[in-house]
Amino acid sequence: MFCVTICSAPYSQYCVADDYFDPSLIEGDLDLSPIDLSVFNKKEGQLPGTYFTGIYLNQNLILNRDLNFDFLNNDKKILAPLLTKKEYIEYGVAENATPEFIKLADYDIIKDISAVIPDAFYKYNFDKKKLELSVPQIYINRNNLAAISETLWDDGVDALYTNYYYSGSTTKYNNSVRSGSDNNSYLNLRSGINFGAWRFRNYSTYSHTNKIDTFKNISSYLERNIASIKSQLTIGDAYTDGTMFDSFSFRGVKVASDEAMIPSNQRGFAPTIQGVAQSNAEITIRQSGIIIKQIYVSPGPFVINDLYPTSSNGSLEVTIKEANGSSRTFIQPFASVPIMLRKGGFKYSFTIGKYQSNYRANSQEPNFIQATGIYGLPYNFTVYSGTILSKDYKSVLLGIAKNLGDLGSISFDSSFADSTFQNDSNKGHSFRFQYSKDILFTGTTFSLSSYRYSTQNYREFTDINDYSYSEWKFNQNKKDKFQFNINQNLSENWGYLHLVGYQERYWNRKDKLQNIEFGYNNNYNDISYSVNYSYTNDYSNNKSHLFSLSVSIPMSKLLPSSRINITSSINDKSKSNSSIGLSGTAFDDDALNYNIQTSYANKIDHHASGSAQLGYKASFGEYTFGYNYSDNTSQYNYSTNGSVVVHPYGITFGQSLGETSILVRAKDAKNVHISNYSGIYTDSFGNAIVPYATPYEKNSLFLNVSSFNDSTDIVDNVKSVVPTRGAIVLADFQTQIGRKLYVTLTSTKIPFGATATITNENHDSIGIINDGQAVYLSGAPAEGIIDVKWSDGQCKAPYNASHLTTDIALLSVECN
Repeated sequence: MFCVTICSAPYSQYCVADDYFDPSLIEGDLDLSPIDLSVFNKKEGQLPGTYFTGIYLNQNLILNRDLNFDFLNNDKKILAPLLTKKEYIEYGVAENATPEFIKLADYDIIKDISAVIPDAFYKYNFDKKKLELSVPQIYINRNNLAAISETLWDDGVDALYTNYYYSGSTTKYNNSVRSGSDNNSYLNLRSGINFGAWRFRNYSTYSHTNKIDTFKNISSYLERNIASIKSQLTIGDAYTDGTMFDSFSFRGVKVASDEAMIPSNQRGFAPTIQGVAQSNAEITIRQSGIIIKQIYVSPGPFVINDLYPTSSNGSLEVTIKEANGSSRTFIQPFASVPIMLRKGGFKYSFTIGKYQSNYRANSQEPNFIQATGIYGLPYNFTVYSGTILSKDYKSVLLGIAKNLGDLGSISFDSSFADSTFQNDSNKGHSFRFQYSKDILFTGTTFSLSSYRYSTQNYREFTDINDYSYSEWKFNQNKKDKFQFNINQNLSENWGYLHLVGYQERYWNRKDKLQNIEFGYNNNYNDISYSVNYSYTNDYSNNKSHLFSLSVSIPMSKLLPSSRINITSSINDKSKSNSSIGLSGTAFDDDALNYNIQTSYANKIDHHASGSAQLGYKASFGEYTFGYNYSDNTSQYNYSTNGSVVVHPYGITFGQSLGETSILVRAKDAKNVHISNYSGIYTDSFGNAIVPYATPYEKNSLFLNVSSFNDSTDIVDNVKSVVPTRGAIVLADFQTQIGRKLYVTLTSTKIPFGATATITNENHDSIGIINDGQAVYLSGAPAEGIIDVKWSDGQCKAPYNASHLTTDIALLSVECN
């Protein structure tokens, strides 16, 4: 490889040089046909064709797709991507980038982007299947920097699914007070049908308690996105927006903004329930009178963070039923944080329909209209307003919010209500203050702090519809409500504090509802410990104080992935409970979990007790079995949750689904692990359900190629999808199921560098001929034809490897 430059003094000459590889350096003294490496003389060199490619714009992944390439010009040295003007715009280039760019039609192919946009260029890495597009920032659509183009939004496949959670228990009693047994069960079904952009959803529950069966259809509705106005349309039984007013059930039509369609938005959240059980307890969680979760826990602290609330506003009622039948209830605050939008931002909700009650069959069900609107002003101000209009009820709310920068954000609003019930008319006001702040340098998070005060004659819409006249007149007149949720990270070695509080009072009543939960957590040399305190006071003035201490010690040296857990609790009546147990996980991805405990309590009708629980998490669902016992009672409990999805490629059983999911398809590649999702493997058909996906954002999936068997290969093991809300979107990985071949070609003189191709069910396996006229090919059918091509010739080589049983079939065939 060399360059010779000749320059003479009297003349000014330019010497244009290029790299050149002499094929004779490979040939040497071997008697081979001339080598054809012209297409590989450049790093970017490769044959024209369609290649699965990751497309990046200014180092940001846009998407992965099959992309056509052709030679940039007649010298056949550099491949160029065949992208249209419309595609460049979809990826983020401004429509009015340059005059040359504007002149092009939408579907004009741009081989050389630098010809129409100055200083723009592309770089294609064939080995990594990566196309890097570089466009100066001045030519980028700034509103599109953090957004995903709507043309990339995927409504997913048509599908039918059922998402289930079932728990049950059988409790046997044998004491002087009670004998016999109780059977309790709870079923939660979230089902749906996806058809194009439309989603039908049904949320139903069934419970069997004390021989009473209760079935509740919580909601059934039809929904779809309206991309042009960044909104969701809902028709049927659903819940109103809870940003300003308390959310309630209705039957009708709702159109509301969907913030997930907007870049850099604030997502909703599910609340986390924390508490302490003194024995093997049943935890029941209600919202708006509906049971949304029922589980069984062992003695000690518990955390529940996988709830599906019926609405985004409305406090949660948590009941802890202990093994001896006693129970206590506390309120978990759950509401929106202060309302904030950036300058020019707009969010709205409009609902028209008929009120529906979850409390009583004889409640009123008036027709109503509810409308809310939020608008972002300059200087970090936000204004908002809402109204509820019905025959006997009118309410108007006005509010303002302010971003205080380092001091957090606050909001203040006032609402006026005019209500009539059985000819009794009332007018009143309600005032609400909210504050939220993350203080980074102190590690403090005020996730919600709010206070609400209502005058004596103020009524909420639910007040006049859910209750009888006497209750409405004397008991259901709220005075004030205060709630807060504070989390404090004390520093690297000093642990973590959390404090949750709630208080609610009514007019004409001296008693009040209160609960406080305080906890401290830390660890030392992998030994974790926590101290918790809780206080509750209900409307019957039943007060309860509970203190607990928990320590968890690793025991991995004796038993892998295991811990010893020690818990002790005592209440204000000196009733105490202490327990010691062993917990841990086993199998790949910690699929199996277990927990064994024994406990001792004083001042109750039993002293010694114990429990054992075994759980298994598989691709097709999660299963838990438990057994509890005490001196006079024993209980078996069990639960299972998962999903069944019917889709165009079959029926797939999966883990419990979120709102939006991904269907992974790697045809005939069974038991392949989806690397970035724990416990999820493809089934015998090559399908799997990834349960939680983020709508309107790129979700990347990776297949673990090491889990493929010897007969399976894959064209690419990375996919990115952008699902719309509620979609079950397809991530289709192209697999090649077939033999691995090492073929020596005879008869024809084939140059080194020629390409060999086998087609197997619409998938091509491609290899490069070596200097011995041999090629390695994978994913090949048992018999077929190898197509060999080079710059000035071609040949075909039929083969049959069905009689060979080795992992790699060695063949010698003629190519003519």
